This record gives sequence, C-alpha cells and structure tokens, in this order.
Amino acid sequence: MHPRVFGIVGVLSVVLTSAAMPQDTTSQGTTSTTSGTSSMFSNLANPAIGMNALFSAQAAHNLDQPYGLQFDEAEISLISTVDPYWTLTSNIVFTSDNVDPEEVWVRNTSLPAIQLKLGQIRGTFGKHGLLHPHAFPFIQAPIVMPNTIGEEGFKEPGLEAAWLTPLPWYAELTGGVYRAHDLDEDHPLDFGSTAHDNIPYLGHFKNLFDVNDETTLEIGQSFLHGEGADGNGHMAFGADLTVRNVPAKQSNRRGWILQSEYLQKGSSVGGDYIREQDGEYASFQYRLSQTWWTGIRGEQARKSFTDFVVDENGDPHAAKITRGSVNLAWAPSEFSFLRLEYSHSKADQGVHPTDDRIMLQMSYTIGYHPAHAY
Repeated sequence: MHPRVFGIVGVLSVVLTSAAMPQDTTSQGTTSTTSGTSSMFSNLANPAIGMNALFSAQAAHNLDQPYGLQFDEAEISLISTVDPYWTLTSNIVFTSDNVDPEEVWVRNTSLPAIQLKLGQIRGTFGKHGLLHPHAFPFIQAPIVMPNTIGEEGFKEPGLEAAWLTPLPWYAELTGGVYRAHDLDEDHPLDFGSTAHDNIPYLGHFKNLFDVNDETTLEIGQSFLHGEGADGNGHMAFGADLTVRNVPAKQSNRRGWILQSEYLQKGSSVGGDYIREQDGEYASFQYRLSQTWWTGIRGEQARKSFTDFVVDENGDPHAAKITRGSVNLAWAPSEFSFLRLEYSHSKADQGVHPTDDRIMLQMSYTIGYHPAHAY
C-alpha cells in the first residue's frame, strides 16, 4: 500500500476506534470516559463523522468506453471543535485508484468580523468552484471549469481571511495566499515558478441583497494570480450572479434558483495580457415538489478542451464548444437523490462536432455532512 494511503487509513482507524470506546453517563446527563475525563475531552475525541457515496452511469456514443454503472467517489467528512479558538474540518475522498485529502483545514472565528481559514482548502473563487461533486446542480461540471480554475475548483494549501464589511448589505471580502503548484490535469493554472516570491494570491468580493421576503440576489467577483514556470504571470477572473427564491410557507415544496457565471484564464507576456480560455453558463433550477427538482443549463466555452473533441489521432483538441443540458432529480430525503440528465454539445473543431449523452447519477449520505455553500 502507498505510504500516503496507509497514513490516511491509519488516522481514520484511530478516529473510528475512539468513537467506539465505552462511556459512562452521569445522572446530570454529561458524558465522561471510564477514566473520568471531562465531557469536553470526550466530544473532542469523537468528531462528527459522515460519508457520501457517488455512483453514475453514462451512455455517450462518441466516447471510447463501455456503457454501465461506475463508482465515482466516496467522501468521508469529519468536523470537531479543537478548542475555543479553532474548529477542524476534513473531507477525504476515495476513488477507485486514489485517496485524496481534498480539504483539511482549521477555522478561527474568535476575531471580530473576521474568519481565518488555513490548511488544504478550496479557494473562495466563483460559485461552482465552491461545490463538491455530489453538490453539483448538474452531473457534468461546466466545460469552462476544467479549462480555467479546475473541474472542482482551485484547491491548494493556503491561508484565507474573510472580512464581513460594515456596508448596509451583506458584503464579504475574502483574501487568500496559497502554495504554488505546477501545471497538471487538476491544475489548469500554471503557478509553477520556483521563485521564492511566487505566492499565488486570491481576492473575492461577495454581495448579498434581499429582493423581498422570499428572494435574494447574490453578486460575486473573483481574481486569482500567480507566476508560472515560464516566468510570466498567470491569472483567472470570475463574475457570478445568483437569484434564489424560497417561499416562506412552502420552503420544502417550491422554489427556484437562477444562476450565471463567467470565467476567464489568461497570462501576461511582455506586459501584454493574453486571453487563453474563457466561457460562461446560465442555469435555472425549479423545485416541483418536496421530492422532485428539474433544471436546464446552457453554456459556451472558447479555446477549450473536453472529452469528445479530438483530432484524427485521438488527441484532445481546443475548440469553441456549446452545450445544453436538462435534468430531473428525485430526492426522497436530504440524504439521497437519483438524477437523470441529457446533454447535447456542438464544437467547431474535432472529428466529432456534435455529442449527445444520457447520464444517471446516484448519491447517498450517512451521518453528519457539513452544509454546502449557499
């Protein structure tokens, strides 16, 4: 077994063994271990634990792969208060061939109007980039995501500080610094310079307004910058808008979400800015009843790569890609859902200029799971 995998499995074993230790309960209802330690220590030794399992099936005639059910990932979540100053959160993802400590970070909320977050974190960039795969509103991430900041967002060790400004509406300003990382499949931004001062930095400004008692409007802007292995500056820009309606008397039966986002990746060469990839999407989700959701999304990405656009040799090819998707989800509870989705794509390059696919996704959650970004 790989040493990294062995270490993670060992930590999980210790945590789960601690959770199973016998305990005594006093007449006042407080809990202590058999050795007489305090209830506070007991709570710290037994963090809230949850797990999500994600499965899918896909029928895509342009892809060289068999149809059928596949295991996507399992995510184990742990969270606990460390002491009066820190809370530790972790999300460890298991796939069929890898174990990834996707998020392991601590948060400090003791400073007035400021939250500190440090560790292996998901950078506060954009809207879709804040979501885990099982929280995606559609099975496929927007095409622009893996071509700009990453299919699941920008994830690196770093430090973020979020400040709730004194403006008369909800306005949050976030700044972050992160470890530099080379260009690879999961990191489309080249931050690979070995210069000592290459510390990628991020800025995010989130504004939330109450349109009425049932509707909110959110507007966000994001910026990310670092130095690449080529010595040039590499960066990403983002702007997002979300309108959310939650009826006061039927919050679990009706409602809708309208969301749009634009992302762009570029570099600075000799003082000139070069736009490399960019794109946008707009989606609308509507709650039909307590257990049924439906959604539709349109998107376009330019100079971008995706799985069905290849040349005569089967190599990926950059193209202008337009895609439309529609889905229907059955969610009998907050812990599971079954989602059916159809998409049609068209590209201006490649051997296969069009692509149609049908997808099915199943998600199951047990135990505690932290709330997703609003």
